[in-house]
Amino acid sequence: MVTRQDELRVWRDQQRVGTLWRGDDGRLMGFEYEEAWQTSGQAISHSLPLSQKTWAPEDLSAHRWFGNLLPEEQARDALLKRLGLPDDDFSLLAAIGGDCAGALTILPPGQAPQSPASPPHDDNHYRPLEPGRLDEWAAYRERYALMTGTDPSKRPRLSLAGAQDKIPVLMLDDMLYLPSGNAPSSHILKFAVDGREHVILNELYLNTLARLAGLACPPTSMHYAGRHPYLIVERYDRCGIGTYHLERIHQEDLCQAMGLARNQKYQAFGGPRFEQGVQTVREACRPSAASIQHLLRWQIFNVLVGNSDGHAKNVSLLQDEQGRWQVAPAYDLVGTIVLGYHPDLAFSIGESFNSMQLLPRDWQAFAKECRFSYPFVKRQILEMASLLADLADSAQMQDALQEAGMTDGNWVRLQHQRRHIHKQCRKAERW
Repeated sequence: MVTRQDELRVWRDQQRVGTLWRGDDGRLMGFEYEEAWQTSGQAISHSLPLSQKTWAPEDLSAHRWFGNLLPEEQARDALLKRLGLPDDDFSLLAAIGGDCAGALTILPPGQAPQSPASPPHDDNHYRPLEPGRLDEWAAYRERYALMTGTDPSKRPRLSLAGAQDKIPVLMLDDMLYLPSGNAPSSHILKFAVDGREHVILNELYLNTLARLAGLACPPTSMHYAGRHPYLIVERYDRCGIGTYHLERIHQEDLCQAMGLARNQKYQAFGGPRFEQGVQTVREACRPSAASIQHLLRWQIFNVLVGNSDGHAKNVSLLQDEQGRWQVAPAYDLVGTIVLGYHPDLAFSIGESFNSMQLLPRDWQAFAKECRFSYPFVKRQILEMASLLADLADSAQMQDALQEAGMTDGNWVRLQHQRRHIHKQCRKAERW
């Protein structure tokens, strides 16, 4: 392998996967598999097969895949400002790539992943999350101050993708710890953005509703720092959660699997249609039937609850030890329409982006494009609508939310979301 200036090493556990490097233009990144990994490892992406060894920066394939690991929008801006970094993906990955989504660790040359000692006794890799610091973050203050310090190797890593403020933590015996270096995290803390605390309540409600309706979704609970709520979401790309033997599971989102940039996650802005996502799942997942059905039920759920943010980066694939892929549990389920965000669906139904004005012909076109039978799609719609209508106001739902940390007063604040679901479920009877 040729040695290049400005390189980063890509690892999985203690094995070297390959090298990421900055191109001559100073911004684009290339990637090359290590020979030993190419011989005996697994492809890190459906879009980066082992049959090819090197992806040049100008090819964009590798740059798009690794760029998709990074935070977006206001979360990215705040982190760049705190770290004093130029706004380029390579610099940001060099600073925060130690605990990415999935199983990969990205480190500078000369550094290798070290297996942390059993937390919480390992002071070099984990430190307790101070309640005062958590209060500040939940109150929209200094969320990225933890990135500064005299020893960069002990800074926590914040490489979680997405626009919402998220911080990876280890949760063990009901205590929260901040991982540093390449130590793995087990949960994600999610905070309200721009004072929109209702988003926290809504996401807890819909995550709980999805799980009760049989849609795989990570366990989620709500907590308070002072008077400000935040979510704790269990990571589906980790195993051994709650034990002293935490392990990473590799994953990629649909943008990564399809070789798309992060700004192509919405269909209306140059992103894929839903049927293209289905086709990618057909090709990547073997067997694919269960993953495709999950993807269909996820899209129906989004239509019925008013989640217009179910885009290509909010669908992920998990890879097992044999290199086989399957669709990951649903995540980032928010009733964006009720909360006043953009009303158009991220994926259209037929040619319609308006979830509240759908007609049977829209679903018929949707089914044809995805190579589903319309009667099969209609059965899935009616089944999901029946489940959601029964669960939305149920005592079972209230009990589950109370167990997850929601108060009776917050249940009242969700009445508009529940009404929207009932209205959509009634419409579904005519689809």
